[in-house]
Amino acid sequence: MCQHKKVMHTMTSFRLVALLIFCSVLGAAHARLGDTEAELVKRFGEPTLRSTHSIFAQGKRREMGPVLYFKQEDWSISCDLVDGRCMRISYSKPGDWSEDQIQLVLSTNSQGAAWTETSKLSIAKLQRTWRRSDGSTAEWFKNRSMDLVWNAYNVAKKKLEEQAKVEGMKKPKI
Repeated sequence: MCQHKKVMHTMTSFRLVALLIFCSVLGAAHARLGDTEAELVKRFGEPTLRSTHSIFAQGKRREMGPVLYFKQEDWSISCDLVDGRCMRISYSKPGDWSEDQIQLVLSTNSQGAAWTETSKLSIAKLQRTWRRSDGSTAEWFKNRSMDLVWNAYNVAKKKLEEQAKVEGMKKPKI
């Protein structure tokens, strides 16, 4: 009986070590909400592509900031930066996502807050959603991507839209 307990303890320890290794390797493939460009480049290397993220407000294109694209093994990651910080992230990879991968993306981007699942049961196999107490959101789409938006992005976007509205209300010089 003692030998059986020893074997079970060894197997449990092995599983724990394997899980920690899996999480550390997979964790290296994930950007984090709030990261700076320097932190992203340090983690992934130089971006494979750079572009600009824009919104339309008051009939004009308004730039929010740069978008950096990274490739890490099978993962593709795009990061929208605003005010020098990553405020939106999209993760994608070919094939199915495991529950461990979904939870790892959420925990990596928790910023100390807990995610609460808000998915509709009727479509949870195709799309799942989460919300944090600060208003940040996450959406997972089966066989496509997982998108996270820090609430600070929504605040910056609203500020830009309000600035555009004020500019649009100015009297023309006639």
